[in-house]
Amino acid sequence: MKTGTPLLLFAAILIFSCSKKSDPPKPEAPPPTPPVANIAKVVKGHLLKACDISLQPGGNFRISYQWNADSSLKKYSAVNPATQAETAVDFHYSNGELSRITTENSLSEGVYSFKDGKVDRVSSRHLINPTGRNYYFTYNTDGTLARIRYFRYNEAGEQLQLEVTYAWDAAKRPTVIINTQPNGHVRTIRIQAWSEPFSFSPWIFSESEMDLENFELFNVPMLFHLDRMPSRFTEHTKPAGGTETLVRRWELDHTIQQDKLTFRKALVIYPADPQLNRTIEHTFHY
Repeated sequence: MKTGTPLLLFAAILIFSCSKKSDPPKPEAPPPTPPVANIAKVVKGHLLKACDISLQPGGNFRISYQWNADSSLKKYSAVNPATQAETAVDFHYSNGELSRITTENSLSEGVYSFKDGKVDRVSSRHLINPTGRNYYFTYNTDGTLARIRYFRYNEAGEQLQLEVTYAWDAAKRPTVIINTQPNGHVRTIRIQAWSEPFSFSPWIFSESEMDLENFELFNVPMLFHLDRMPSRFTEHTKPAGGTETLVRRWELDHTIQQDKLTFRKALVIYPADPQLNRTIEHTFHY
């Protein structure tokens, strides 16, 4: 499984002259207007230059972003500061719409298909063998995400791996996300709290080929329509015919300044296995 993806920062400084009679402070420049929303190009939010990520336990690395003139994402690169090893992910567009996402030195690529202005399918396909994964998206009449069906495929065809369904509140924010496997095993995410609103690009929290941990929550079609991020949620599992168990919970603090996320700290807590607890910090630079 690939490692997930990253996030934002702003600082305002007033400059005064050193004459006897101080000049009035310079007015602050207004923050840049976020790009116009367009999910076919995945254009939304403030344009991030870089994100520094600290994993405890674990290491540190930085993700840098490049954007096209229309504010669609062009490329991001993950760099390990200790080794300077770098992995680049490139975004390709056809007729103005996102079409493919390729990762340096990878044998797979992400292929995006749109229908009626929404993501219809995401495919992660092997570049040599006829194998891969397909994710199909279904929407409610109000545009919110209703369902994701995930299949593995090979020469024999597709095999259903799981189906994800969403429940939403009146503010069009997901409350419960249920992941059901064909064998009846169920994984449930329950969202209890949200951050304050801010503008962001969904790619800062998502992954190109849908193999990020908790992809049910962190995927572009869902995040594109949100103006904030979950700040507390729990994950539960229930085997077929069994009892539901709390596996872990996430507690996140978001620092937001002038509509931009500048810092995020996530605590991942395993009640039954505290030795697995970890902390993830993101520092965002614009």
